[in-house]
Amino acid sequence: MNSMKGKFLIGANESFKEQNIYADKSSLILEWLLTEGITRDYFSIRELVRERPVSIGLTQKVFKTLVLNGILSARGSRTAKKFFLKKPKLLLSDWLANYSITKKCKMRTYRTGLQNREEVLSVLKNSPLLWNIALALHSAAEVYNCKNTNLQTLELYTLNPSHRAKIEDLLLLEPQEKGYEILLIEPYYKSMLHWNTQHDPKSLPCSSSLHTFLDLYHYPLRGREQAEFMQYRIPQLKKIGEP
Repeated sequence: MNSMKGKFLIGANESFKEQNIYADKSSLILEWLLTEGITRDYFSIRELVRERPVSIGLTQKVFKTLVLNGILSARGSRTAKKFFLKKPKLLLSDWLANYSITKKCKMRTYRTGLQNREEVLSVLKNSPLLWNIALALHSAAEVYNCKNTNLQTLELYTLNPSHRAKIEDLLLLEPQEKGYEILLIEPYYKSMLHWNTQHDPKSLPCSSSLHTFLDLYHYPLRGREQAEFMQYRIPQLKKIGEP
């Protein structure tokens, strides 16, 4: 089979302002704040660094920006400084204003020569390429028992873009000009995706609930509807508050 390139999925013409704290590596810090930091009265930079593979320098930079924007509050000084997540809702809102999956990720649309979605998943589960993919968007929402659409499409992050041709061959993929049965996505938030897909060998790799929410929010195919439903159903997302 020839190597397939697929068709890029073109997103809506949205304007957004990129800030460096919403870059790939920084996402590990932001996700920790919205999933772990939000549950704690106070926390330190070293506490976060022990729990995520990020540097003290980067964490200090992100924290400084968040304090200046009123999202974090700080008390104490130097090594004794502690922080409190004062406005998690504002952090989520600002993150959404600075990230759109259709702006940041290359997407390729396909049809498959396999019989149906179930067969595609079965082939993946029995292939060594399984750990080179992660469920995304509506397919990830289904893992969290939060799917509220009748879409039968399959959206997959490719953790290692160099393996895309092998995945195309495995799943008998052909480029799809309109719509798609299979969507392959090159992740912008590689660090967050790798961190959240390395722990549970018993389940199909999947983007985290927060990552999935961020992806769906600006996704043109019933994304906002799905994202809001996830936030209503998942306590971790509900705790953050509506953006």
